[in-house]
Amino acid sequence: MNVIIRTSSRILFPFILVFGIYLALHGHLSPGGGFPAGVVLATGFILLVIAYKERKIEHRFTEVSFINLKTIATFALVMVILWGMAIRFILMDTQAPFALWGGGVTFVSNIVGSLVVATALVVIIYSIIKE
Repeated sequence: MNVIIRTSSRILFPFILVFGIYLALHGHLSPGGGFPAGVVLATGFILLVIAYKERKIEHRFTEVSFINLKTIATFALVMVILWGMAIRFILMDTQAPFALWGGGVTFVSNIVGSLVVATALVVIIYSIIKE
């Protein structure tokens, strides 16, 4: 691989992750949210997988670890959705506990949803590259 591609991917990786985290944290206040944030986060990891061959980065990021993270994040997303449905009627009159964020359960579901999307996309691309 080209040295320029490897160096630029190493430099861009932290900026891509910070932008993805920004989208996940501010998705309930501005355009963005779980899906775009997950796609941006996955782009950073996919960039590393493409720039460095899978054998060189497999000692840090394995496919099994991403699958386990995806399973945990999916379970957490289901629990957040159920939690949101349970407390929605209690907080219908006043959103006082969530007044700081202004998005209610959407804030938490954006974060967990971005993890689900990011890990799913990384697993898909990683599987395609391995074959």
